[in-house]
Amino acid sequence: MKPDLPNLLLTIVIALSAGLILLLRKRASGTVPLSGLIISLAVWAMTYLLYQIPALHIPKDVLKAVSYLCLALAATFQLYFALDYANRSRWINQFTIFIFLIEPAIIQMLFWAESLRRTFLPSEIDILNRLNLLYTLHLLAGSIIFLLDTFVQKPRVHFFKAGTILLGAIFPLVGTIIIFFVNNLETGFFISILCYSMAVAGISYGKFNTHLIEASPITREIVVEGMDDGWMVVDHQDHVIDMNSAAEKMIGMSRENIYGEPVDHILNDWPKLIRSSEGIKEMEMRRSVKAQNDWRYLNIRISQLTDKVNGDFGHLIVWRDITQRKLADDARQQARDELFVLLNAISSTASRSMNMDEFLSDSIYQILYSFNSQAAAIFLTKETEDDGRQKLSLISHFGLPPEHMKVITSEVTSSIIYNLLIGNEENRPLVINNFREFERIPSNLKNIDLDSAVMIPLVIYTQHENTVLGCLCLGRSDNNPYTQDEVIRLTTIANQIATLIDSNRRRQFAIALSERQRLLRDLHDSVSQKLYGLVALTEAAQAGIEAGSQIAPLQVLTRIGENARQAVKEMRLFLYEMQPIDLKDGLVSSLHHRLAAVEGRADIKAGLIADENIQLAKDTEIALYYIAQEALNNILRHAHARKVSVNLKQTRQNVMLEILDDGVGFDIKKIDNAGLGLKNMRERALQVNGKFKITSKVDQGTKISVTVSRKG
Repeated sequence: MKPDLPNLLLTIVIALSAGLILLLRKRASGTVPLSGLIISLAVWAMTYLLYQIPALHIPKDVLKAVSYLCLALAATFQLYFALDYANRSRWINQFTIFIFLIEPAIIQMLFWAESLRRTFLPSEIDILNRLNLLYTLHLLAGSIIFLLDTFVQKPRVHFFKAGTILLGAIFPLVGTIIIFFVNNLETGFFISILCYSMAVAGISYGKFNTHLIEASPITREIVVEGMDDGWMVVDHQDHVIDMNSAAEKMIGMSRENIYGEPVDHILNDWPKLIRSSEGIKEMEMRRSVKAQNDWRYLNIRISQLTDKVNGDFGHLIVWRDITQRKLADDARQQARDELFVLLNAISSTASRSMNMDEFLSDSIYQILYSFNSQAAAIFLTKETEDDGRQKLSLISHFGLPPEHMKVITSEVTSSIIYNLLIGNEENRPLVINNFREFERIPSNLKNIDLDSAVMIPLVIYTQHENTVLGCLCLGRSDNNPYTQDEVIRLTTIANQIATLIDSNRRRQFAIALSERQRLLRDLHDSVSQKLYGLVALTEAAQAGIEAGSQIAPLQVLTRIGENARQAVKEMRLFLYEMQPIDLKDGLVSSLHHRLAAVEGRADIKAGLIADENIQLAKDTEIALYYIAQEALNNILRHAHARKVSVNLKQTRQNVMLEILDDGVGFDIKKIDNAGLGLKNMRERALQVNGKFKITSKVDQGTKISVTVSRKG
């Protein structure tokens, strides 16, 4: 059988046309091995064409060697295509490529090394050709097996649309079997080239058919083995009989080691789970499994397996790795807990701080530590005295370099930050990932050693409008930008601080208003009444003198002096009460200051006798001071006393405060406990676990004593 030139040219055209199609569809799967098959076929056809032209004087042995190599490579590329089509491309690696190149390399060595060929193959029969054919038969048979396995698992409609792939792959196998029994080498090569050309045509058509449902079929085995969830099959005797690779990774055991083992080796409470799941098709639980020195959190679902007649033959256990979700949930929960603790700490700081500056300073320290920052500042808005316009003022800060404080507190910096706040209509946080390249920061501030920063507005949200009180600024110098989660938590903290600032301002305003009203009421009830009495007494005396009545001047002047002195006493008391109370110098020093400022200037002989080294808790000192102040106020306003003594004594266990006066006194039985502030004094004594006692008789003065524990 002698092929003619047109048939060979037609074969080459078919191969090159298929190669052109592959170039146009180079992104499709399977094109690489198919391209290799086409190139091998084209070279093989050209070699055989040259073999048929004796006039070219090309050595026949060279053309035979190239033909042997192309035959082996074509079969290898068809096998690679089958592996890729069957979703087993992971088997194609450097090792397998090396294995498949061993046979062609040995054939070429034996073909060219005549001494070796005579040593190993002394027979005259063309053994090399038959060895090469046997090798290619195995490769082609393997490709058919892989393709058949894929088509068997798919519906029939897939074979009707892509069946030319399988049919085309069969042609080289049939052709190789035929030429195995044909002694004519030239005829055998021609049949092989023709069969491989049919394979290329069939595979190309089946692969790139536009009506295909699946260009690369996905089998159930590939899906099951490639899924992230692990599955395990347990028979009716509770023995593990199968599992996928994902389950192997989750439990840290291979399929070979766990096969046939009782499932309770993995799930210790399996009997309990099965008993509790009677009548239930599925159940879900969570377990922690230690695999490969690391804990994995797994969600386990157990399902009963039934056959076609609803007979139970085992269970299916599906393992889902929720480690990342669990860790993320734990991280979020930890962040929420830390945020809750920080909010409580800030609220506690607000309740115990003496003033706003102390509260903001303590809050900054807590925020810096919690958010791993190196610098922080709080700016608050206030009205200017000149035109009443709003501006920002630095209230508290930490970590800012002293050499930059002049720039930070300047009007320019405050104006820039204020414009950023006002221009941000939605009051969103401003995150600066690269501090030195942020355009709106003054150039002289970019020298601060900060890599990233964040500015959180302090906003009060009301039903009608939102009020910006200032901003919280944080900075880092470790090239670690603030994350979105950190910004969200900082926003929550900033809202809490803004609420506390607003509450403090409202409370201070309410206290000031209440104190103003109390002073007005007390002035009206005491000083103003005394002054009104002076005016009335003076006018009455003047009218009597003008009418010629007999008036005793000494008696009138005495009454005027008494009223004036009482008015001066109470005015001294009001002036003293308007001053802020500060016990930082201790109880004894504060009582000295009170007696000197009020009683000492009101013509009352006042004295304080106190033991040395009296040490009490701060709240106890405050309670005793307010009790003494209430008692001294009563003496000044009602007792008409000329002498007051305050004694502060201590024993081994107690401290006693005594306030004595030589005033008019009163009958205790006729005085309500609420009168003269007695109820307030008793309550303050009870707050520090003290004992309160009052002794008084008409025209014999009054004695008030309070006893507290030194340990209290």
